[in-house]
Amino acid sequence: MVGKRQVWVSVTLAEDDERVPRLFELLRKHNETWLEVHEDRYTDDELDNARLLLMHPNRECEIDGGIWCGTTYDWSEACPACGTPARQTSAMFIEGEEIPKLEGHRAGATLVELPLVDERLAEALEESGATGLYFRSVYAVMEDRRQVKLRWKQLCAKRSLPPMSPLTTGLGRYHECEVCMRNGYGRTSEAPTRIVYRASDLADADDVNMTWEHYNEAALKPDMRDTHLSYPYILVTPKVMRIFRAAGVTEFDWIPIRVVDDA
Repeated sequence: MVGKRQVWVSVTLAEDDERVPRLFELLRKHNETWLEVHEDRYTDDELDNARLLLMHPNRECEIDGGIWCGTTYDWSEACPACGTPARQTSAMFIEGEEIPKLEGHRAGATLVELPLVDERLAEALEESGATGLYFRSVYAVMEDRRQVKLRWKQLCAKRSLPPMSPLTTGLGRYHECEVCMRNGYGRTSEAPTRIVYRASDLADADDVNMTWEHYNEAALKPDMRDTHLSYPYILVTPKVMRIFRAAGVTEFDWIPIRVVDDA
């Protein structure tokens, strides 16, 4: 509004905090709108003892890059309606003007949440013997269309897990493909993300894995620069998380998955 300055404020409280009802009362009294987000908080012991962890970028370092910058995909085994799960076949290409955003960081992610790490961190992950991961080069596409190789790598998983248990909560569906029914997943603000797997489905899980489920909606267009794809979540073992933390990386949130016995 003209003459008024809008200020965004974030408040974090436990759901059983006696101040929560009072806060909502004040917001309604002053006709303020708000976004209510429900998230779990975990102790270090809970993170260290998880079977797998959702590796979720928290937007501390977010880079514009992907298919619209020239990253290519193989569509031979993808859904003809939405392109899920298209297989990446090239390096990751990012916008050249995004390079300054990488300064001061050792890890980050693209706008569609594909994880990126610097070369030293990639080496540490490889030397750890972590299974299921591989890396792709990262290039910046400059204004004159030159491609400049960066000292960064895209972290990728070799294979996907079976579908999650239907007991999973906190993942909604938005504009999912009616042909493959594999995409359109997204974290909701109404409930904490609690991903559940059957124990038998994790028997041979690697240290780095893709989910069968893909987040975001997809839209295939004749011009690849206008195409939007869906992507899998990345699930890793605490071993991988500890390597990131030892490197001082704070650009990811780690959410333990839950495991249930087979019915």
